[in-house]
Order: sequence, then C-alpha cells, then structure tokens
Amino acid sequence: MVADNLTMPDANTSRRLAPQSPDRTRWLLLGLVLLAALVRVYWGVRPRIVWGDEPFYLWLGQSLLNGQGYQFFGISGVHFSPLYPLLAGVIARLATALAGASPQALASGSVVLYIICGTLLVLPIYGIARRIAGRRAGLCAGLATALYPVLTVSIPFWGTMTEPIYLLLIATAWWTLLVAQQERRLWAYAVAGAALALAYLTRNEAIVYLVAGLGAVLLIEAVAPGPSVAPKERDGKPEPVADPVFRPIARTAGIKRALIGVALALGVFSVLISPYLIVLHAQTGKWQLLEEAGSTYVSSQGLARNDLAAFDRATWGLDPASGEVYLFSPTSEGQGLVSAIAANPRGFLRLLRLNLADLLATTFSSQLLPLVLAGLAVLGLFTRPWATRRLRAELLLIAALAGPLSFLPFFIQPRYLAGVLIPALVWIGGGTAWLGEWLARSWAQIRAETRGGGGAAESSDPPAGQFLRALPALLLAVLLLWQAPRLWSQLQIGGGFRPAHRAAADALVAAGAGPDALVLSRFPAIAFHAGTWWAPTPAASWPEVAAYARRKGARFLALDAKEAALRPELAFLLDPTRAPAELAYLTTVDDGAGPLILYRFR
Repeated sequence: MVADNLTMPDANTSRRLAPQSPDRTRWLLLGLVLLAALVRVYWGVRPRIVWGDEPFYLWLGQSLLNGQGYQFFGISGVHFSPLYPLLAGVIARLATALAGASPQALASGSVVLYIICGTLLVLPIYGIARRIAGRRAGLCAGLATALYPVLTVSIPFWGTMTEPIYLLLIATAWWTLLVAQQERRLWAYAVAGAALALAYLTRNEAIVYLVAGLGAVLLIEAVAPGPSVAPKERDGKPEPVADPVFRPIARTAGIKRALIGVALALGVFSVLISPYLIVLHAQTGKWQLLEEAGSTYVSSQGLARNDLAAFDRATWGLDPASGEVYLFSPTSEGQGLVSAIAANPRGFLRLLRLNLADLLATTFSSQLLPLVLAGLAVLGLFTRPWATRRLRAELLLIAALAGPLSFLPFFIQPRYLAGVLIPALVWIGGGTAWLGEWLARSWAQIRAETRGGGGAAESSDPPAGQFLRALPALLLAVLLLWQAPRLWSQLQIGGGFRPAHRAAADALVAAGAGPDALVLSRFPAIAFHAGTWWAPTPAASWPEVAAYARRKGARFLALDAKEAALRPELAFLLDPTRAPAELAYLTTVDDGAGPLILYRFR
C-alpha cells in the first residue's frame, strides 16, 4: 500500500495518483524549515518583557558559567533545571562579547534558542507524521508546526522560554521511539534515552515521558506485536514471512529486542542525568528525581482555586525555619509530593476535579488547540482504517499525552499543556492531507463522469487536481497566519508582566542603581531589566519585610499595585506620604494598570 494514499481508491479508478518524488519532498521540507525560522525571527525580535521564571534561568546560567555554583544572588537555584540556563548563558556570553553587557544581551540566549529549537521542531514532527500517514501528511504537519501561533507567538509571553528546547527534545525522543518500534533499531533506543535525558535536564517532568514512552513500547510489543519476521536476516534486515510457524518466534524476538532497547535507553538516560542528581544531592541532602514536584504542589493550590492571594502567601511567604521565602527555602527543596498529598487527600481529590475541568477548557481554546484545528486532528486520527503498523504507531503517539496529563495534580496553564501539540500537530497534518486527497479524488471522479467515462478517474494528475490537493494546506497556512496577531494582542493583556516593569527598571537606572545594587520586588522583571541584583519581597508584614531587606542588603524597593492588592498589609506603601522612615520615595510609574512605586532604603 502506498503510504501517501489516505484511502483506497474506488474500484473504477484505473491507477493511483503519482506520489511526490523524494527530491521534491526534500525541497519542500527545507522550505518549511526556512519558513519556521523566518516566522520565529519576526516574533522573536519584537520588544518584550523578560518575566516569570525566565530571569531565574538566565541568572542561574550566568552563575554556573562564572563558577559561582547552583545559585543566583545567594538564592538557591535547585528548582530550575540546568540545560536551558547553560545553553542560554553561552549564547548570552557571545552576544555580550559582540555588543557589550546588558539585559538585552542576557535575554538574547532565550531568543536564539526559541528561534533555533522552534525551527528544528519541524523535522521530528514531519518524521513522525510521515511514518504514520505518509509524505503529504508529514509536510502538512511540518507546515502546521512552522506557523502554529502557540509555538510562534505564545512562548515569548509564557515566562520561561524553556518550551522550544523541551518540545524539540520530546518530539525527537518520540520519533526515535517510533523508529525503534517499527525497525527494531537499538541505536534509536539509545538516541531516545539521550533526548529524554536532555529533556529532563530542561524540565524535570520529562520523567513522565520516559516512563510513558518506554512503557508504551513494551506494552505495545506484548499486546500488538509487529509483522512476523523470520529468525534470520537478509541484507542485514529482518526478512518478513507469512509462515505462521515463525510468528511465535518472531513475537518472542520482538519482545526481547524491545527489552534490550528499553534497558539501553534507561542506561543512557541514567548516565546523562547522574551529574545533575549528584549536584541536587549536594544542595538538598536528598536523592530525588522530581525535586520541584512537592513545592509546586503546595504553592499551586491557590492557583487551582483561582485564589491568587493564597498562591502568593504559599509561594512568597516567609519560611519560619529559615527566614527565606518559601520558594527558595530549604523547606521547599525537601518538600515531598507524596507527603503533601497524604496530608490532605480530600483536598487532592477536589484539586483533580477542578484541574480536569480547566484542562479541557484550556486545551480546546485559542490558547492551545482551537476547535477548527481540533476537528482537523480528529480527521487525521480516524479517517483511515488502522492496520497493525498504524495501530502500534498511534498507541505510541497517544502515550505522549501522559506528559501534559501529569499536571492534573498541580495547576493547569497553556504552557504546561504544550506537550499536547506533539500528537496534535501530527494528526492535524494527517487531517489536512486527507482533505486534499479527498478533494482531488472527488474532482477527478466527477470530471470523469461528466466526460462520459463511466465513473473511471483519469490516471493523470492535472494542475486542477494538484491545486485541490494543496488547497487545504494553503487554507491552513492562511488560518494560522491570521490567528497569530490576534493571539499576540490577547497575550498583551493580563499575566504577570506590564510595561511599567520596564519603565520602573529605567527609572532605577536613572536613580543610580548599578549592577551591584539589590532591588527588592515581587516581580523579578524589574531588577532584570535594570541589570541589578534581585531579592523577592516577602508576603509578610512591613516589619518582617524591612528585616528581610536588611538581611539581604537591599537598596531599592519596587511595589506594584497588583502586589498591594494581594498583600493588603503593604498597601499603605502606595501612598508615599505614609512611607516608613527607612524608605525614601523616588518616583511613581503608571501605565494605566495602577501605580508602581519606587523607594530607596535610607
């Protein structure tokens, strides 16, 4: 069966339409890669605010490269995995050497990785879709990946910038697992283990993909074995046979091969992550694979209930044992996920119920997978019958959904669910290719009937047929290009950033805040863009905040109106006339979303 045909032709069809040539496919794929790069350059060079966790990753990268340890400004960095900080830090060093030290040079590491990794994501998505549904499906999936607004527009607003490299590594792992499943290549298992290890060193939740991917390979091999092969090989490849005598032998050989491959993948994974685990043990005194899970569960309770004040207290409240804010305290580093759940099992069940509803609403929205694209994905998944090879591949692809589903016990955000896009893009490519094939075949059938051909489709593929085959892909491209600026406008509103943070940074620099000055603020974006040191403002009373500031050696304080709304005990600081004696008022910045007050510690 020709891989590119999405359905078997009608009985009256004289022969199949000619598939695309390999040379043409390679040129089209190269064009998609260039398109992906151009789109990401267009969105990546736009002015933006570095906010959320991204400053922590960038500061950590500089500290690691400077030999200052797994920390930044004296704050423990173990909640942030090392690969992205190191890569972004190396790129930032190159940018600094060319253009001089600045916050923009430091942020350039994020932008370059966003462009490179986002562009390369086209290749594994194409590879997966091609193996499942053929070349045209692969090219359509690559087109969707190149232009998908969530991948091009949303990521710079999500506040981490880890998603491009993370998704690239997960998609690469799934492509190699598919190669391993279909061809039983041990090298593919090894590469999958390496890709999953690097993904884990980017974000710890990749451990879920490791378990899901390797577990799925073994389970599928046991319950849905591949085509029977003889115990001998021809030209170095297993020789397919139809003799039922060999089928039990082949099934046993397939399971053994999969067990060896899974062991190899686990070995490569363990070797690559071991230095990081040793560093974690040195920092926390514990051997752990999911260092962030317990503290994330504790701090995300308020977010799941839409209680931002509770989240603020849980994350930025002072830890009694250490006097540090909870997020950066030894208590959070040693917080176990199981013990946190066991402390309140009813609350855990309520959390699952709330998060399940949020997961469905977030997944099928403009923030991730709009309904029209979800419809294309359904077409790609179900329009063609599943033979054994397709069944095995789709089950492996469905196993990738375990990654985003693992966030059900925590909190649902679009960036947490970005892993949904790996199978979704493959299915969107399949659905788009099927629609094009359906249009071309229907037109050929109707044309043959109107010419008195008795319903027999012509053997040639005239320009009209070629255009109809490409039409759904063209419409998909138009839709994605139309959605991107609309999504960009939506993301400008809300979130944990605002233009006033950049303006406040400029005001601090004008007030004499040098690189060695420490700014106390809830939002690290202010200190990042000012090029200063940073410490978080605790969610506590003013005497406790003042004592914390003295311990840290803070020279400036920035108080956002949003922060004051979450912390009523600090709201009086929005009025400079009520400021305590240890603060000297500098200026007020307002972008229309409320005042942002800047003080200097006397």
